[in-house]
Amino acid sequence: MKKTISIFILLLALNSFSQEKKCSDFKVGKFTYSDPDYADLITIRTDSLQIDSYPKMGWEMTSRIEWLTDCKYEIVYIKVNDPKMESLIGIKYVIEIIEIDNNKIMCRTESDGITVEKEMIKTETE
Repeated sequence: MKKTISIFILLLALNSFSQEKKCSDFKVGKFTYSDPDYADLITIRTDSLQIDSYPKMGWEMTSRIEWLTDCKYEIVYIKVNDPKMESLIGIKYVIEIIEIDNNKIMCRTESDGITVEKEMIKTETE
């Protein structure tokens, strides 16, 4: 009987400590990128909008976000603050979370036949 109780308590404890992250944990929040080429990019995501900004350059791009599944979403840029970037407005990007590691996600982005994989780091929950 003591073994049964001990095993039950052990399983309960393991279940409590092994909480697996899910894609839904990354739907909203503040993100940065691990790639040094994108180190200055900050992404803030709410339920329906995503704002990408490069503070050093003064750029800000707003997109509408639609979740297709728990791990896949689509963004379409709807507003930019620099006339040189107006060509982004209306372009659709499909992003899929393909891997989760603690506060990091690996994302695959597809648009116009081009596929890019980037690692995002969640820094804050919005």
